[in-house]
Amino acid sequence: MSQHFDLGFDRVDGRYGSSRNGDVLASLRQAAQMRRVRVGQFRFGVGWQLVNLFQADGQSAARCLPLRQMDSWGVASLLEQRLVDFWLGGLLEFAQLLPQPFNSLRSTRLGLTQSLMCVPICRWTLQLFAHRNHPLRQAAALTPEQFRRYPSPALPVGMAPLLMRQLQDNGLATSPSPLRTYAWSDWHGAAADGHSLSYGGPHDGLVAAADGVKPLAYPLQIVEVGAVLGHRDVIEDGQFEANFKQLSRQLRQSPGANQDGLHWLI
Repeated sequence: MSQHFDLGFDRVDGRYGSSRNGDVLASLRQAAQMRRVRVGQFRFGVGWQLVNLFQADGQSAARCLPLRQMDSWGVASLLEQRLVDFWLGGLLEFAQLLPQPFNSLRSTRLGLTQSLMCVPICRWTLQLFAHRNHPLRQAAALTPEQFRRYPSPALPVGMAPLLMRQLQDNGLATSPSPLRTYAWSDWHGAAADGHSLSYGGPHDGLVAAADGVKPLAYPLQIVEVGAVLGHRDVIEDGQFEANFKQLSRQLRQSPGANQDGLHWLI
């Protein structure tokens, strides 16, 4: 393909990409994406915020990709380049781009950038997790100063900066983690060691409880909105509407969908 269209694909500084005829490549990617959308063969990813609500049914033609679940802006770049068709994740890092107050979002199409749109689907307040035998469960009152005594996972610099800032304001995100696998144990399940603290949504509680981890009665007041993000051409396509309804039903039927504190917008 590179030779036929003179795209000049090569590996430079560890990354593989084209060096010529970018407009031709963009057109090819657009055509390939719209074909995937029309036949329902989406390429998509699931962020850490919604990973415990999404369960692949094994029957869909869509393909879930192993994306870096916590790198919201990295995923946004993949969406803009049409390498991924949509992403299930949180909108907190994009809050400043939204046309209306974050806490009042409804399930309607919203523009984020010239090329990206989102459809909010649910809202929750982040919970603080600790093991059932954690020392802080004996404390009469919880404060950020107490949280600083215990490790809690932090993301690398530049990744999810709004979330990191709000966690640090609460005395959290004190232990840098490389998060190479982005698995449950890296982030939500860090508290399973009985000493660390971790965070998650109400829908993460079932998985957390299996590790002996439960919410702490402390108001983090960090609101997150789960949404479907995608290129405007994808979100506005008629075929996407039908697939979105099917995806919505799938999320609402997941084991964690009926947890207290998870508010559905769809």
